[in-house]
Amino acid sequence: MKIALLSDIHGNLEALESVLEEILDKRIDKIICLGDIVGYGADPSFCLQKIREHADTILQGNHDYYCSLPQLSENIVNRLNPIALDAIEFTRKVLSEDEKRFLISLPLIWENKDLMATHSNFCDPQSWQYVLSSEEASENFKAGSFRIGFLGHTHIVSLFVQNGASRVFQFHFKRLFLKKNLRFLLNVGSVGQPRDGDPRAAFVVYDTENDEAQVCRIAYDIEKSALKIKNAGLPLQLAERLKWGV
Repeated sequence: MKIALLSDIHGNLEALESVLEEILDKRIDKIICLGDIVGYGADPSFCLQKIREHADTILQGNHDYYCSLPQLSENIVNRLNPIALDAIEFTRKVLSEDEKRFLISLPLIWENKDLMATHSNFCDPQSWQYVLSSEEASENFKAGSFRIGFLGHTHIVSLFVQNGASRVFQFHFKRLFLKKNLRFLLNVGSVGQPRDGDPRAAFVVYDTENDEAQVCRIAYDIEKSALKIKNAGLPLQLAERLKWGV
């Protein structure tokens, strides 16, 4: 079975459509979305519709959660930077009540045998804490019994490997075979707002038969997506960062 794992679409319809077209060409058997379908981009409803049509499993991300709440608490507001807050308020106005009910109902974790996936972290998924270091990855290995775990949230493709001595190492990867005697934590990057210096949309394909994971980077019409952000009155920084992948 070939599984496509994608995350952090963030209302970027052009990026999502390009990724879905690539997934169709690759004859993927299952699509798992690791959350943050909405937020930042100008097309939250269209992206949500596309994901509901194509994904077999959809998990909840922090922006999905924030945008579906009846009201943002003072604690949430204080945690968000002004640009993210503006985008969330925009998205909350665009989404229908049915769409908000769908987002708030999404699960936080998917698990199947030795595979596990969530948006942010396995220790406390709705804390929305990032996994950026080997130390943080080590705590996540302790939190689950998975052999291969998949994350999003950071918008950065990355890989953490735990050996038999429970030591954790961090690597960059494009394609690798996942040896049975090791444990892996893979961040699948971002479809709609990459932050690893590569502006192309990112997702990961995991082949269960060959035990192989591959990062896929897909070019899309960034100018069109950026123009939509500007025309929607969203912060200009959200349009500019798409061009640089930061």
